[in-house]
Order: sequence, then structure tokens, then C-alpha cells
Amino acid sequence: MGEVSENEAKNILKNSRRLQNEKKYSKAIEGYNIVLGNKNMPKSIINEAKICKLLAERKVPVLDKYSFLPEYMNIGKNGVDYYKSNKCNYTLYEEYDPVKKYFNYQPDWAYLESPSFKYDKNGIPMVKYNGKFYYNAVTICQYALYLYDGYMDTGVNKDKFLNTADFLIKSIKKDGSLRYEFKFGYYECLNEGWASSMSQGQALSVFTRAYHLTKNSKYINAGQRVLKYLLTPVSEGGVMDTLGALDKSLEDKIFFQQYVGKTSTYTLNGYIFTLIGLYDWSSVRCLPNIYYSNMAKRYWNKGLLSLKYILPYYDIGNFTSYDLYHIIKNGPPSSSDFYHCIHIEEMNVLYNITKDEYYKNIRNMWISYVKN
Repeated sequence: MGEVSENEAKNILKNSRRLQNEKKYSKAIEGYNIVLGNKNMPKSIINEAKICKLLAERKVPVLDKYSFLPEYMNIGKNGVDYYKSNKCNYTLYEEYDPVKKYFNYQPDWAYLESPSFKYDKNGIPMVKYNGKFYYNAVTICQYALYLYDGYMDTGVNKDKFLNTADFLIKSIKKDGSLRYEFKFGYYECLNEGWASSMSQGQALSVFTRAYHLTKNSKYINAGQRVLKYLLTPVSEGGVMDTLGALDKSLEDKIFFQQYVGKTSTYTLNGYIFTLIGLYDWSSVRCLPNIYYSNMAKRYWNKGLLSLKYILPYYDIGNFTSYDLYHIIKNGPPSSSDFYHCIHIEEMNVLYNITKDEYYKNIRNMWISYVKN
């Protein structure tokens, strides 16, 4: 089929979505290709077909509540403009090893003291919130990984890295969580004592490397406690959710929430940082950790399966969204130039680990949105 009208394209798109949800993926893709072959169509139609096709290629259904709204393009354009004006950049490593450098490059200037960032007397970073300095578990984990990367490059920072890892151990609560003792305004206010999957996951990445350097069992014990809490369902006070808020048919698929509130938001960057933590911990195969290593591997695989069902929805046509709140609440997407870089790096590390070309293709597509 050649040129089609806008109304015809809408009907083809609607029919293809129906076929996709009947598991007739090849037929659905044929329809999407017809729409995508007509570049004169409104961008919202083209992009909806693109997203649905990406899902169909993975042989998964499309959410009934999903549609690509025209305003997504303006939000994406603003994101691209900010990206270029702020001269954002990403770093792509060619391989990933749980006991070598972390995949997320961090520049030295990120850890310079400022009015909102300082170190305590023991060299542990603190961040200012609401006029007061607090420990932030993710910041501490990322600082530890930054130090470890420096050790890999130059042989220095080993003691600083282990000192930071030991501080994390002291910060673990009885239930295995790493808590935030300040209020945080997200879509809704998170009160003091909130927890995040991202800090749990990145702590696993830190403890993996600390154990590799020292073979000290305290890092095994710490990682096991952190893992147990990470795998605690939200319904029981934990951070492991399901995809059920997107569609009831997905209630058997897991998701690790970076922010746990009344509304499931499905933040992408924190989710993948968490998965990398699981992957790292699965590599710790010493005898006392075999059970937990296997458990981490199992949930790493479960997490990748969930990603298969939702990853394309983070694409807003010419940029990426921070989370899926716009689908849950049918509102405008949240986007960030900084997190678009993170998303690119995360697709790259998933490709390096799994060798699945799908992640490589998504990575390249998201790079193309901001390439000069």
C-alpha cells in the first residue's frame, strides 16, 4: 500500500493495535510499517506507530491506555534544546564487568564542595535539602563507585572507597533498607524515612566491589541484607512493585520503584541502576552467597522481562521521559537532558551485558535524537 490519508492511517493504527493484542504480531507490524512509510502524517501518529511496532517486535501487547499525544513532541524538543545548550554528553564503555569500572562515568567536578554539597569529618558526602545537610544513600553509593573507578585507573582511593562502603554498612537499618531522613518532593511528598530501590541496587554494586577487593565477609552479610529488603514487596513496606498500575494483565511482572508513593511512577533510570546492582551481586559466587547470588540472578532476569513490556513507552518521539507517570495519569511527560544521557548509558550497559541487539538499537535511536 502506498500513500494513505490521515484517517486511513488512524484506522490502520487502530487495527494494528487490535491485531497486536490478539498476538498477531507480524500482521500488526505490517500495518505499522504502512503508517511509518507515510512521512507526511502528523508526528503523533508516526510516533505511536513506532512505539507500538517496537513492542510488537518483542511480541508483547500494547497498553490500552497508551496513546502518543501531540504535546509530547514539544516537551521532547525542549529537552533536546536544553541538552544542547547545557552541552550534555554521555560515555559509552565497550564492556562491563561487575568488579571493574562502573558503567556510569562521573566527572571529578561532581564531587567538589559547594553550598549544597560537602563532606563530613570522615570524608562522607552530604547534600543540602531544605536548608540542612543530610546523608543521601544514592549519593554515597555513587561516590563510592566514583572512588572505585579512580582506583581502577590509578591505584589510589582504595582506602577511601572502603571507608565509604563501611559507612554504608553502618547505615543499613534492621530491615535491610537504606533510608532517607529528609522529606523529598516528587509528584507527592515522601516523608522522612523513605526508601528507594536505587540506593539498594547501587549498594549491591558497591558491596560487590568491596568484597572483590578484600574478601571480607562483612560485605557479603551487608549485601544479603540489602538484597532481602530490595525484594520486599511495596505492599509489605518494601520497594518491589508490579506493572499492575499500567495494566492488570501485568500484575505478575515486577518493577523496582525508585520512589514509593501512592502512585506507581516507574522511573526508568533508577530501575536500571537497580537491575545492574542485581547483576553485580549475582556475580558474587563464594559459597556463603550462592543462594543470594542465584536469587539476584533470578530477579535480574525477571527485571529484564518487565523491561521488555515497557521500555518503548519512555520514548516521547524525539527524547525520553523520566518515568511513566504521564501514562498512569494521562498528563505531560517529565523529561531531563541529564537523564536522557543516563538512559543512553543504561541502554549501552544492558547491551554490553546481554548482547541483545534490541538495547543497542534503542541506544542508537536515543542518541540520534540529540546528535548534531
